Amino acid sequence: MPLIVVTGVNGYIGNAVAGLLLADGVPAGELRVTSRSADALATWRELGVDARLADFDDPASLLAAFDGADRVFHVSTLSVGPNRKRQHRNVVDAAVAAGAGYLLYTSFLNAEKPEVNSVEVDDHKDTERAILESGLRYNFLRNNQYADAMAENVAAIGIRTGTAVGNWGDGRVGFVWRDDVAEVAAKLLQGHGEDDRGYEVTGPELLSLRDVAALVSECSGVQVAPIDMTDDEMYGMWDALGVPRTSDGDFTNSPTPWASDGMVTFGVMIRDHHLEVLTDTVERFTGHAPRTLRELMALRRPTWPAAPAVPAAIPEGA
Repeated sequence: MPLIVVTGVNGYIGNAVAGLLLADGVPAGELRVTSRSADALATWRELGVDARLADFDDPASLLAAFDGADRVFHVSTLSVGPNRKRQHRNVVDAAVAAGAGYLLYTSFLNAEKPEVNSVEVDDHKDTERAILESGLRYNFLRNNQYADAMAENVAAIGIRTGTAVGNWGDGRVGFVWRDDVAEVAAKLLQGHGEDDRGYEVTGPELLSLRDVAALVSECSGVQVAPIDMTDDEMYGMWDALGVPRTSDGDFTNSPTPWASDGMVTFGVMIRDHHLEVLTDTVERFTGHAPRTLRELMALRRPTWPAAPAVPAAIPEGA
């Protein structure tokens, strides 16, 4: 029997993909899930799924988790920079050593293009190279920016401060739901795609920072103003909030787990129009059109904070 291994089921996409595989009729005995969290594995064991502890920093645990695997789904980790590159190469090496024939990886849009880059995208470029050099059959899910980041983080900040800030200029993004990405991944893991190629996974529309702010205003009833900043102004804002510039900095008092170098260079990538891409990948694999950011905001609205009596101020850099 072919065995599919899904990593990172403690995270949103890994958990969703494993659930979709079962819903599509993949027998529990042909699915294995992994996580570094023992608590995240308990539910899967109750469903009869082999659930194994695996840590991307522990190559031996990965080798044991991938033992007997035919197809592996590698969800990119949250670390950024050298640590993530090392973790991802551990996964690729373990898949090869375990004899897996195929690896599906959650990459990012345009990672194959030398002229497109950011701190995060550089990690994806490195991982794609490692997979290409490994000899594994593969697919890359080259996803556009997740709509969930707008419907959760940006919306909450917008409601609290009355602003949506960015260094996007007039760049636009084809935001895609994580759930749509998960559906495409589940189909690829079942062999419905063409091996050894990347698939660009996007939403149905291109939206600017102004468009995102307007949607938050519309859905929340709070007037949210878009503020376009320079790169230096963005760095100054994050510095004032205590956000480290690099991923190896001190995050003790940071309000975000992301380093400002990553966020600023990501904004530059948007400003340079590299995320203005729409494809039919979601519809081709799932049978339904990709869902809109407005639809996702309607779903997330109950989780949004109440509007404060006085909006919080966005700090200015020194």
